[in-house]
Amino acid sequence: MELINRGAEPDSATIAQDARKAFQVMVSGGVAVLPLSVSYAIFAHTASGVERTYQLKQRAQTKPNGVIGNWDIFSGVLQVTQRDRDLVRCITLDHNLPLSVIAPFDSHHDWLRTVQFGALRRATKGNTMDLLMNAGALHNHLARMSWDSAAPLMGSSANLSLTGSKFTLEGVQDSLKDGCDLVLGYGASQYANRWDIGSTIIELPSWRVLRWGGCFDEQAVLVQKHFGVTLPPRPASGPLSLV
Repeated sequence: MELINRGAEPDSATIAQDARKAFQVMVSGGVAVLPLSVSYAIFAHTASGVERTYQLKQRAQTKPNGVIGNWDIFSGVLQVTQRDRDLVRCITLDHNLPLSVIAPFDSHHDWLRTVQFGALRRATKGNTMDLLMNAGALHNHLARMSWDSAAPLMGSSANLSLTGSKFTLEGVQDSLKDGCDLVLGYGASQYANRWDIGSTIIELPSWRVLRWGGCFDEQAVLVQKHFGVTLPPRPASGPLSLV
């Protein structure tokens, strides 16, 4: 395991360098812990790498992974309406907030040409895919390389399952870090929160909230203001995630 703990988010050149290193590790079959704005995350590209993430997290086999995405991947691969595009553009591009969306995807898209079946089946459910967008500078570099190289990157939060999202490298369990090929640390995640939960997840085209993420309240205000839609508030008790 190679550990690079920078203590805080570095300058843009260093982030780009770290992204290239992490990308190479993952496309070569390795597993990386990544400091994203929504939480620390564990990602891979190959089928063997993805299976290792499940083992390290002790993740239920029935729970699909998320996929690193950006506007190009969202627009090209997910099958959505113009209304859905307007929603995602408003939150991620116009107001620079992270968002995960679950929507039908084009299984024949060229972006998926290199993905191994074992990895893809772990990142889809039926005909839908969970795409994480705009989760910080490192994430956005990785999304660009993923799109340009047709190399989807798949994973989830870097924690033992059911222990909540981790917002510092120190919070990620040693047993998980020790099993990875590369571990990056950038200090505390931007959207650390008291609920120990990562990104908001919205289902398209229903706009049903499947997870109330760390910056959900800001997102709900935007959706009401720009689309006249009132999203259900964060539950006062009970689960904050339906997936």
